[in-house]
This record gives sequence, structure tokens and C-alpha cells, in this order.
Amino acid sequence: AIDRLHAAAHPVTVTKLVATLLLPFLRRVALQLNLQYGLDVAGEAPWLQAERRQVLGSSDDYGTQVLPQSEPECARLLKLLNLPALDQIFDPASQPATLALAESWLRDLSAFRQRHTSPISLGAGYTMAVPVAMPTLFSLVELPDRFDVFFEHSAKACCPRCNGVPNDPALCLLCGGFVCAQSFCCEEDGVGECNMHMKTCGGTVGLYLLVKKCGLLLLHHDNGCFMSAPYLDQHGEVDLGLRRGRPLYLNKTRYEELRRLVLAQKIPVFVARKVDQSFDIGGWVSL
Repeated sequence: AIDRLHAAAHPVTVTKLVATLLLPFLRRVALQLNLQYGLDVAGEAPWLQAERRQVLGSSDDYGTQVLPQSEPECARLLKLLNLPALDQIFDPASQPATLALAESWLRDLSAFRQRHTSPISLGAGYTMAVPVAMPTLFSLVELPDRFDVFFEHSAKACCPRCNGVPNDPALCLLCGGFVCAQSFCCEEDGVGECNMHMKTCGGTVGLYLLVKKCGLLLLHHDNGCFMSAPYLDQHGEVDLGLRRGRPLYLNKTRYEELRRLVLAQKIPVFVARKVDQSFDIGGWVSL
């Protein structure tokens, strides 16, 4: 796999990708050193004395400005933490043990996935790709401002499981894929495609926009609930089920609240509260 990646991808592209994904970890390490140990890495690192003298001359008060701001943040954090640069890490001659270490990690990951093949492990996300911290702000799928534009786009969508246009399309707001909602064409052993897609996309949490109902479907394990979509008419009212037929527009405030709900990992709590308030709590697995 490493050889195929080396042959298919440009080294600069791989380096930029690794630097982008490594940035959140480096930020946490620098913050942890400061909060837990009170270590001011930027001001106390002895291996940065040459950079301090170059920036501020012979002054003893170096402050916190120790590295040129023109350098990328990842490169500056690697210097602050006294870690080798990425070009040295990717150079087998300077880092002979790096390849062997990466191969051992891949072997452990392969063995871990072979041990966790049960439906419970699949639902918990154990066999998913290696999780990495998002280097950018977390956001849901970008939606068009007008609902009629989104409705027309959904009519041309294709379900990846049945390779057909869904009769009741549902848009996954986590990845942007369309699935068939509560349809027999994609159901397996009584489990609907929304639940099956949730296990491979969101783990134990699913968030879908039901196009023809103009509503949201929130799933967590075997439970779920409905809520109104972030599309409102000119009077600020929802149109659940598209009964009024008025033009609907995206309300960015409501969509931002939904993003914060997902970001704060409050979907399970929200679904549990809705289930407690309802008398009919069955049938969510078939969606």
C-alpha cells in the first residue's frame, strides 16, 4: 500500500496532507505542555536560541516572537517541540526506523480489524478508517439557499446500493451522499439503508435530510426522532411534509444550531429525550 501511494501521489501532495492532519495534534501537545507543566515552549526552548538572536538581535528580552511568522504553522510547531521536520521524517536515510515503525502500526491495525468483525463492532466504528482530528472547522454538508433547487438536485441523485433514483431520497448531512429512506429495495434483514449507512459513516450517529418530507431524521443506535428541516418560508414557518407548497429558504441560524448539536455530541441526548416523550418508539431500524 505504501509503494502504491508513493507511485500514485506526488511527494509534495502527501507532505501537505500529512502536515494538515498533523497540525491539530501538535497544537494539543504545545497546549498540554503549557497547561499541565507551565512550560512556555516558545520562550524557554533552549534549542531556539539561534532563532531568538536572529529575530531580536542581542536583546535579552526575547519575548514570545522566536520564529518567523512566514513559516507554516506546522513547521513552527515542529521546531518549538524539537521534532524533526517532515522532509527528514519522510527520508529513509535519515530516519531508518520510520518505515519499520509504520509497517508495525499497519500490522496491528489489520489484526485489530480482523478481531472486530461483529455487528456490534461495526456499529461502534471499530473497523472504520483510522480516525484523525479534523484540521478545519467542522461543518455539515453545504445546502443550497432555495429548497426547490435542492429538490431538483435530489431528483437526479443515485443510490450507491441499488444504483437507482431513490423514491424517498435522504441526504446524509455528514458526507453528502443520498440513500433510500425506508425503502424495500435497499433493506437487508429488516435494517434500512439509513441505519446501514450510519454504521459506515457516522458510527452510532446518523443525520439525514428527508427531501420529500422536508424534515430531519436523527438516528442513534436503534432509536431515532424527527425534527423540522432548516428551511423556512418567507413568514419564518416550517413546512413539514411540503403541504403548503410555498418557496422555502435555508435558515443559516437553524442550520448552525444543528451543526453545534453535532459538534457537541449531543445527538444521543437529543434522541433519548425525544424517545422519552413519545409512545411509539419502534421501527427506527427499518429506516
